[in-house]
Amino acid sequence: MVDGRLAKLTITPYEDSETVQVGSEAGPSFVAQFNPESFTINNEIGLMPEEPSQGDSGEEAKFRAIKPRTFSFDFMMDGTGASGEKIDVLDQIELFKRTTGYFGKIHRPMFLLLNWGSLIDSSGIATCVLESFSINYKLIRQDGTPLRALLSATFREHKPARLRELQKKDSSPDLTHLHKVIDNEHLSLITYRIYKDPRYYLHVGEANGLNNLRKMTKGRSLALPPLR
Repeated sequence: MVDGRLAKLTITPYEDSETVQVGSEAGPSFVAQFNPESFTINNEIGLMPEEPSQGDSGEEAKFRAIKPRTFSFDFMMDGTGASGEKIDVLDQIELFKRTTGYFGKIHRPMFLLLNWGSLIDSSGIATCVLESFSINYKLIRQDGTPLRALLSATFREHKPARLRELQKKDSSPDLTHLHKVIDNEHLSLITYRIYKDPRYYLHVGEANGLNNLRKMTKGRSLALPPLR
């Protein structure tokens, strides 16, 4: 937040999905001139229906997987200067393409980090790739130069295999997943919820390199390993 206002939505490109947030940026970031007035997060559950037996009136929809989320935004670009900030609309569109588009070194589109407060996620960030975009040019000069444009873009969430395993919400003690620490939460209580035995707190503390098992920082992510 800046002066009580939500910071502008920022898109940062990376070469490697495994090092997003910690690796070197692969190019310039795109910062929205105006924050979107609205955006859409699409959540879809993948179901795998079975063929119904002869004579049955329906079929069972079996759960297969939770599909990656998609994030859809409309970016307004204004080159008239009426907002107090005069930009070149075509330059901004080229910057968006450069930030989000195909990168020859990795032979695929960039891996992207969306950063926009807590509206995208509780962490304020999401790793994704650009799925599609369209541009609606407005207020066009006689020479064909647009003074305004509405860029509509959809991003698909991308998680590396290791992160997907860590973030599984299954409570089974034979799966590794991630737990975010809340206020005044004790490690022994966390291990009891997952493993049904608080004595495993020493193992969890060691796995996460905790020096102080009694005091944990709010918001810290703990990896809860499977039982061996």
